[in-house]
Order: sequence, then structure tokens, then C-alpha cells
Amino acid sequence: MTPCEACGRDVPAGNAFCTYCGAMLPVPAGSGKQTDSSGPAEFLTWERKIPLITNPFLVLQCIVIPVGLGILLGFIFWLLTGAQEMHLMFVILGAFLAVIFLLVMLVLKVVTGGGLATTFFISNEGVAHRAGGTTRNLDTAATVGSVLAGSMPGTGAGLLAMSQECNTLAWSEVRYISVFRSVRSVVFRSPYLISPVVLYCTEENFDAVLAMVRKYAPAPAVANL
Repeated sequence: MTPCEACGRDVPAGNAFCTYCGAMLPVPAGSGKQTDSSGPAEFLTWERKIPLITNPFLVLQCIVIPVGLGILLGFIFWLLTGAQEMHLMFVILGAFLAVIFLLVMLVLKVVTGGGLATTFFISNEGVAHRAGGTTRNLDTAATVGSVLAGSMPGTGAGLLAMSQECNTLAWSEVRYISVFRSVRSVVFRSPYLISPVVLYCTEENFDAVLAMVRKYAPAPAVANL
């Protein structure tokens, strides 16, 4: 049995993911095959700094999440109070936060020397990513700051970011796959289009990762790769 670092429960040796909380289980750095009584497990794991302001997927998230939350919260507030002008105020606040997030990304790119360190994992069971310590600290600080400032869109965006610090998807859950070759990244989405898993590959392993995707992902999801 292998203890899960996230929830502390014992998981059968050789599992790539915790069967209780879904967290990625530790495996030796590099790639290879791991065998136990349940059969062989092919995996590839690596670390890379996530590109920030030059990352189209991340930039889109920084815009869509706060603006979308502003629109949603404003609409709810409008329905509850009938104050239409408050709807516009929430939308403007969401747009303002989007600009702030983009500026923060630009600063982080300079401060971190290129991006935020993250661990990535792909195996015959599925895919996962785990944020590094710097990312987790920044998410926590941003959420606490938004709470103290009374910013509902900012708080929502911060909580969403914290919920995505460690994401996993089994191959059976993958329905949509997008490849961004300019930043060597692959995005995996479930049927619900929430909590995607993003693998930022290195120049050396990008082709190997795509080969594993084509090998293990459901046929409809890889039809256009």
C-alpha cells in the first residue's frame, strides 16, 4: 500500500491516482514502466515552469473567469434587488480584475524567471498536474486579499484557482483534448468542461506525450489531433 500525500489514506501500490480524493500519487522522476500484481503501469512525469503572459489558455482564463463571475453575480444581484445599475458595476469590477490578473502574470513572469513550477503526469490510467509551492502560496494570498477587500468576483476566482491546484482525469473521463503547439501544452477536459487538466510539456517530451495521448485517450477525443 502507498499513502496518499493529499488525504493520508492507503492506496494499492502501483496506482497513479488516489482512489479516495483523486490526487496524483508520487512516482519516480522520469519515465518508464512500473509493475505490480495488478499489471504494468506506463507513466511519464516531469516538472516545467508554466508560461504566463504568453500562454493563450491561461490568458483566456484570466479574462473569462473574473468577467464571467462578474456577469453572473451581477445578474443574481439584479434579480434579487432589481438594481440594474449594480449589474453593470459587477461587470466593470470583473473586467478590472481581469486587467489586474494580466498585470500580475506579467510581473510573475519577470519575478519567477519565466513562470510557475508545476509537476505533470501522464500514464496508462490518466493525466494530472500539481501546482508548486509558489503557485499555492499566491492563490492563497490572492483569495485572502480579495476576501479582505470585499471583492466577490476576486474571491470566487481565487477559490476556483485553489481548487485547480491539483487536478486529475482518468482516461474514461476525458472527452475533449486541445493542443497548443506554440507553448507545447495539451488540455484535457471532462464532459462537464470544468477543472481541466493541462500538461505543459518540454521540447524533449512533447512528442512522447502526444504519442501516449493517442495510445490511451478515448478515440473520439483524439480524432482531430
